[in-house]
Amino acid sequence: MFDPHSFSLSNPDLVVDPYPFYEQIRECDPVHHSQMYGGSWVLFSYEDAAALLCDPRLTNDRATLPVMALPEDERAEFTDFVAFLHDWTAFFEGGHHLLRRKNMDQVFRQLTPALITEVVQDAVDRLIDGWEGRTSVDLVEEFARPLPAMVLTSLMGAPESDHEKLDHWADDIAYLFGASSLTAGDVRRGWASAEAFMAYLTDLARKMARHPESTLLGGLLTQTTSGFTFTEAEACAQCVLLMFAGLEPSRHLIGNAMLALHRFPDQRRLLAENPRLWPAAVEEFQRFDAPVQYIGRMAAESFSYRGHDIEKGQVVLPFVGSANRDPKQFPDPDVLDVRRRPKHLAMGEGVHRCIGAGLVRIQTAVALRTLLTRRPDLEVRTDPEPEWNSYVGFHGLKSLTIAA
Repeated sequence: MFDPHSFSLSNPDLVVDPYPFYEQIRECDPVHHSQMYGGSWVLFSYEDAAALLCDPRLTNDRATLPVMALPEDERAEFTDFVAFLHDWTAFFEGGHHLLRRKNMDQVFRQLTPALITEVVQDAVDRLIDGWEGRTSVDLVEEFARPLPAMVLTSLMGAPESDHEKLDHWADDIAYLFGASSLTAGDVRRGWASAEAFMAYLTDLARKMARHPESTLLGGLLTQTTSGFTFTEAEACAQCVLLMFAGLEPSRHLIGNAMLALHRFPDQRRLLAENPRLWPAAVEEFQRFDAPVQYIGRMAAESFSYRGHDIEKGQVVLPFVGSANRDPKQFPDPDVLDVRRRPKHLAMGEGVHRCIGAGLVRIQTAVALRTLLTRRPDLEVRTDPEPEWNSYVGFHGLKSLTIAA
């Protein structure tokens, strides 16, 4: 029996397949206090996750999360980094959040589904074209990983050729929100990458000063909503957020979905026979193996929940990866079924629901459908075995070999 109190996002025993452990925890201790982030409440049932993601007693203002487990004397080094994170719209609340979110929504609306599809399709085709003559390909390293970086870099208005650099910086930041056993060195590396990213975007913003709202950065620089316009620094900060938040879910969703279709070949046949199932399939992929396993919150006040005293300032972690496998919500939760219409929590819930969810959905559908159409005989190889990410917060593959 797994001890819930030893739960950690960096626990190697959980990395490959955390779902049997989630099942044990849901049954024996679905709400418990963990030592992660210096002390946090971890919740694993669908009912609890859905309720607390929308609970007004919790706040999404969690810019301090990466430094919470550090000794107090080390935290002081990262005051400027925490201030930078506080500029992210995702960490605002109330009217300030709604105004910024409304502005960003307007910018995203200018990136129409047709435009996004065109950019994604072009990148997907070029990546697959590069496999010509190959018999074996690492689907993650040569497809799922570069694709979202190429797409987001282009949509942001940067030269696509810079995608590897931006991807590297975003990875260093993502680690701070996907692992829980953080050191000052980890935070230092993340802050250095954030500074490099901001310098790059600031230079890009000044070069595109005359551009209209045809790109994410251009739109953020020029869009005015209810009298509000992002400053140059704020616009650049939102792009860092979008890059960090958009890369990990997209790349892991594509890899996880391909592995799931390998394990459930009947579902792959269903999609080949009925392409209209693709929108539902993308939702089921998110439910079945969510790339973002938890969504962090902070207690804005002290309150009691199911007999537990949650103190103001404590971290609260609804585990959506576990919630999406809760049999009380989803029949046969460990079975992939692309005909489901799952009300999953993979993209969050409430006012802080993922702003780039539409982009992730389009990208995943175009990528997988094109891949399986152009390479209908594609097969996942189990030798070498799939290699998983080293931390649970972002659950996904580092390597997946396919016979192309």
